[in-house]
Amino acid sequence: MRPKSLSLSSILIAGIFLFYPAISSRSQEIGAVPAIQSPEFEAICRSGPTADCETIGKAAHLTTDLIYELFDGEITHNRAKYQSIIGAIAQLYGTEPNAVQVVNKRLKLSDFFIVEADQVFGGYAVFIRPQNSESQGRQKAKFFIAFKGVYPKLEDPNDIAAALSALPEHLYRDAGVLIHRGFRDYAASVFQDETSQTAIADILRLQADPQTDVEVLVTGHSLGGCAILYAALLVDAGVSPQNIQAIVFGSGPVATSDFITQYPDLIPNITRVETGGDMLIYEDGSPMKPIYDTLGYVPFGKLIHAPASDRLNQLKQQLLILEQRRQTSPSENLTSDALNLAREILQERVAIHTHSYRYYYQRYRSGQGDRPLW
Repeated sequence: MRPKSLSLSSILIAGIFLFYPAISSRSQEIGAVPAIQSPEFEAICRSGPTADCETIGKAAHLTTDLIYELFDGEITHNRAKYQSIIGAIAQLYGTEPNAVQVVNKRLKLSDFFIVEADQVFGGYAVFIRPQNSESQGRQKAKFFIAFKGVYPKLEDPNDIAAALSALPEHLYRDAGVLIHRGFRDYAASVFQDETSQTAIADILRLQADPQTDVEVLVTGHSLGGCAILYAALLVDAGVSPQNIQAIVFGSGPVATSDFITQYPDLIPNITRVETGGDMLIYEDGSPMKPIYDTLGYVPFGKLIHAPASDRLNQLKQQLLILEQRRQTSPSENLTSDALNLAREILQERVAIHTHSYRYYYQRYRSGQGDRPLW
């Protein structure tokens, strides 16, 4: 037995993740949901009833809202809430509650500081098996796998520790690609679970049937960006990249450029959905970009982008003006005002990361008539 240790790079980003819980909770208390809009997504949805509008909208709802509610119901032992969210997920994807399965491989709090040497930070994911459909004499089978992101509670350190275990390692022994260790462990623990292995066996069986079209959507938010690594593991298991779609929301890059070389047929089927100002994405001005560059992680796949909220832009402009005033006539009041503005900017960045991606479901549902939102 030995203490579980974090990588040295965790020192660089620990501050961001340690402030994340308190700021996230504060954002929820004051109802600070950023108003954003994505021109790319608006164009997709305006072009008519498209599969992309529906797929991204539903994935956003599942990964940035429902999956967190489901997990909260689980860890608080609120069985009624848990079953209610299972029902909401089943209705969202047109299936029955018994077709929704949860995989929870996370370390328990009691195991966190003293664990076996080979034990890793485990993941949390939802597997959905909707009813198969038939069209023009062909069967269609769809599988959905959604990964949960960081659960913002310091008393539950598994997810934060996984995110901070950031040094690049091989996806698995002798694999020709370096990826984020914590994200790898999060994805691999779910991949190895019995529920996952059963689903993969079914996917491969149906894929071999010439009369069946198979679709596999893998999605996640934040730490759930490990969905991309799970998709790569599916490819290595024999699932055709053409049958896989990966969509991640507000997730930074998880691998080096070798990933593109290793999985060239998967890359076109990866979509990154990002909001400007999100504290974790790869963009100029992001607090994480220098760290990603140092570690060699690069973004890939198609990008659907939404500009930063007007509030964030206004706060940054106010801070710039205030800093200019401090240069010419420094004072304690101006310093205090600058610190308060910096705190508000950080709060807005976290609110963007936590809440802004719900826009995609709201936009999708706005074209669905008068049916209520979940």
